[in-house]
Amino acid sequence: MSEDYNAESVACFDKYAQRYAENFFELRDYDRFYQALIERLPSGPVRMLDLACGPGNVAAFVRQARVDAHILCVDGSAAMLDAAQQRLPGIATQLADCRDLSTISPGFDAAAFCFGLSYFNDEDARQVLAELARLLRVDGSLLLSTISGDPADSGPQLSSSGDRVHMFYRQPETISAWLNETGFAVLCRDRIASPANASQETVDLLILACRLETS
Repeated sequence: MSEDYNAESVACFDKYAQRYAENFFELRDYDRFYQALIERLPSGPVRMLDLACGPGNVAAFVRQARVDAHILCVDGSAAMLDAAQQRLPGIATQLADCRDLSTISPGFDAAAFCFGLSYFNDEDARQVLAELARLLRVDGSLLLSTISGDPADSGPQLSSSGDRVHMFYRQPETISAWLNETGFAVLCRDRIASPANASQETVDLLILACRLETS
């Protein structure tokens, strides 16, 4: 893991988890997309996975709307999970690499994977999507968000604090194709400007998809 490019990004999130949470936990820019995910949840108790959960933005929204939801927050950063637990007392958390979720039981009704894809190269990104497909039940919903852009701009980048993270930019058509390949149907797709307090101006891609039955 010490030679893993993603470990450098995770270390940056570990270092600045509290600052990230202070800047983005109360952000309302994506609420309508969270609501779209909630509207696809079945009635009765549900299981939801918040993958690359950060300080728990999606989990907080879902928990408020669906008190019957059992939510599991998963992240590769222990400090981010601590930030989520501080803001959502009693929330279930698990430290895990998004590319290997073999210790998590399948059968989730819904999953959110918000901006984690931007920190994985193409091979690893497709592996994460395959893991999500394995964990979701048939017709389960996936909310995915990521930073879109020119793939040529991908690679190591310095954060505003001078720490290095590895960012990967993709076009919407590429991600939609990957979802189709891993057993998802794209229900809707949208792009919005990055939040006003983001470190740089980008275009965010948001996709709502559902898990298909595969042979």
